[in-house]
Amino acid sequence: MGELGRISVYDALGGGAVADTLLWRKCYGGVMLLIGSTVMWFLFERAGYNFLAFVANTLLLLVVILFFWAKSASLLNRPLPPIPDLDISEESVLVAADEMRVWVNKGLATLHEIAVDGNLRTLLLVAVGLWLISFIGSLFNFLTLVYIGEGAC
Repeated sequence: MGELGRISVYDALGGGAVADTLLWRKCYGGVMLLIGSTVMWFLFERAGYNFLAFVANTLLLLVVILFFWAKSASLLNRPLPPIPDLDISEESVLVAADEMRVWVNKGLATLHEIAVDGNLRTLLLVAVGLWLISFIGSLFNFLTLVYIGEGAC
């Protein structure tokens, strides 16, 4: 840090493996990221592939590969595929449910304010907000919105 208040781009990106990849310090990771992004762009933009179909087909391929790996392992006396024990802790479920409850309660309170109290101002704010989201969404395609959302995070 040369001057007061200035940080390097590497430090701004977190200074770890992500920063190394994005700044092309690790060429292999940068090349893989570029190739993966290009393939995703081609699939969704040029080929017209649907995101939900892509996820479903990828999961189907993964399940079939794991099935045949397990079957061939038992026939050839090889080790089974290294699948970790996937358990979601009760704490994480409770935290997620509590956060979701807050969002749902805010939405229900707004709905109550519009439907029961007849608050015209809230109705107009919600209508304008939803219209703006719809309008902005119509200007971009899904993949561009994902990139914008990732950039905002």
